[in-house]
Amino acid sequence: MMVSTHGHPWFFSLPLEIQWWILRCLDLRDQAVFLRTCRRAQGITEPLLYYRIYTKTRTHNDTVGLFEFLLRHPHVVKFVHYLVLDEFHPVGYRQLMAFEFPNLESVIMQHEGDPLFINDEKRRSLNQLVREQPSMTNLTFSIEREDASPVILDEDDAVLFRHRKMRRIRLSFIDFSAFAYADADYFQHEGLRVLSVELCRYTCEALNRLVAPSRSLQDVHFSHNGQVPFSEKLYPIVLASSRESLRILDLTWRWKIPHEGEGMDFTRFSNLHFLRVPPIYLLGSTYMDEMALPGLVRTKFPPNLKMLLLENIVPRSIRVMNERGVVFPGFPPPGYTLELTLMPRDYQLIRFLISEKHRVLPRLKYVLMYYMEFMRDPSDLYPLAKEHGVTLGPLLATDYLNPLLNWLDEL
Repeated sequence: MMVSTHGHPWFFSLPLEIQWWILRCLDLRDQAVFLRTCRRAQGITEPLLYYRIYTKTRTHNDTVGLFEFLLRHPHVVKFVHYLVLDEFHPVGYRQLMAFEFPNLESVIMQHEGDPLFINDEKRRSLNQLVREQPSMTNLTFSIEREDASPVILDEDDAVLFRHRKMRRIRLSFIDFSAFAYADADYFQHEGLRVLSVELCRYTCEALNRLVAPSRSLQDVHFSHNGQVPFSEKLYPIVLASSRESLRILDLTWRWKIPHEGEGMDFTRFSNLHFLRVPPIYLLGSTYMDEMALPGLVRTKFPPNLKMLLLENIVPRSIRVMNERGVVFPGFPPPGYTLELTLMPRDYQLIRFLISEKHRVLPRLKYVLMYYMEFMRDPSDLYPLAKEHGVTLGPLLATDYLNPLLNWLDEL
């Protein structure tokens, strides 16, 4: 496409917002063609064209290619607000962060497969050039190897997170244990609102280094399919600096047993309205005792909880039957029925939370759980829940619940 500015002076007389609205109707390639027609077109188009930059691995437009482009056109740096990188190039990424992007708001870096190797000397020398990005509020750092093992960050890699205006951090498949020894100056995220740590490795000291400066955390997600890295009872202590602000806490912990079985005390988290947790981690091993439930709920649950998602309550199969009512073992083929039942301790916990909510959790509105496609037990709990003003919510195993803060306020 060839764009001529001759005969169209009217375009340049339009307000900039209208010019951008028109240019957004073109694809990126046509915008780039228009940019090259004259200096006025360049000045109009560049802030729009480079506002959000995507890279594509194994092309000239990968992370290294972007770095080389910015070396040739350093004036473009001021136009960049969002970087979406589809790879973690250990050299190219650090070289990019050596630029100071005055208006950069977000970096989303997602990598699949093993990243390139970089020796310690090279890594340290590049880390010394990395700059704090003055306007950056969002960082996603996800490296998913084929064998699902985490990528180990070293102590000096903490410089990659030194952006004081950060509001949201998401880390996936990362081992940041070494951050326990990094200077606290790298983690001055006082305004951090959202933290997601998914399938990572870390120590209590490293996590504390990351979250302790924040007094404003509202939404926190810790995901583990294996063993939790340290005693579950320490998580409320690590999050204590955000005790007044924390609203959503998602502990997607599966398959393993608690370290100590003492449970977690969230009674001082007065504004925590959504909690997703396996009950054995929250209440400890004694929650199997029905007589202990009243005391456990009062000494473990946040007092103003509105929505509770009981994670990892996996029901037992009691029977599989065909349309004639013939029972046989196994998982049902299409057209057959599987009946499941809750473990006695889980059934008693749910019944207690519903029937005693006015005394122990007066603001509770929803009790949710997964794996209920074929559940038999809740049928007698639904009338009880309705009587006490609670919604008993069955979730499919594939459902993902993402509560919104504004919605929680209205409950």
